Amino acid sequence: MSSLRSVFACTLAALALVACSQPSDAPTAPAVAMPGIDYAVENSTTHGAARAMRNHTWLWTRGGGPAQIHYSTADGRDFVWLVGQRRIFQGEWTVQNTSDSSGQQITQICLRYPGVNFGGLSATLTCRPAGTFLGEMQQREGGDALQMSGRTQALFVIDKTPANLAEIEGRVASIKGLSNY
Repeated sequence: MSSLRSVFACTLAALALVACSQPSDAPTAPAVAMPGIDYAVENSTTHGAARAMRNHTWLWTRGGGPAQIHYSTADGRDFVWLVGQRRIFQGEWTVQNTSDSSGQQITQICLRYPGVNFGGLSATLTCRPAGTFLGEMQQREGGDALQMSGRTQALFVIDKTPANLAEIEGRVASIKGLSNY
C-alpha cells in the first residue's frame, strides 16, 4: 500500500512540474467587467428579462432618434420622455421567445407605442435580443424615479442628451416644489 502511495505522489509531483514549466493561457491581468455579456447571461430567459424591465427607469442614447428616458411599469406599460419633447409618450413593453435565423431559441424585449411614429418610437412592435437591449442601456435604476407613470406632459423640455439619470432627477426635484407634478 505504501509503494502505491509513493507512485501516486511521484506521479502528482511530475504532473505539477510539467504544468509549471508549460506556458499558460490563463489571464495574468485583473478581470475586466463585461456588462454586455453579464446582461446577456443574466437575462437570457423570459423571466430574467422581464425582471430587468419591470419597475425600472432607464436612459437610452443609442438608435436612430433622440436620447430617451423610459419608465417601464410592472404591468407592461412604458412611458418615454424624448430629448427635445415635453410630451411623455405611452407605450408597452413585452418579453417574448422566438427563434433566430439558425433556429436557436432567443429571448427578446419588444416595445411599441400605439399611434406614434416619431423620434425612434414606432406603433409596430420593435424587438431586440434581451441581452443586447439591456446591455445597451446607458443607465438603469429601480422605480419611477421621475414620476412618469400616467403622465402625458413633463415639467420641462430636455434640451440635450443628459449625462445620466441623476442630472434629470435633480432638475425635476428642484422644480417639483413649485408645481403640482
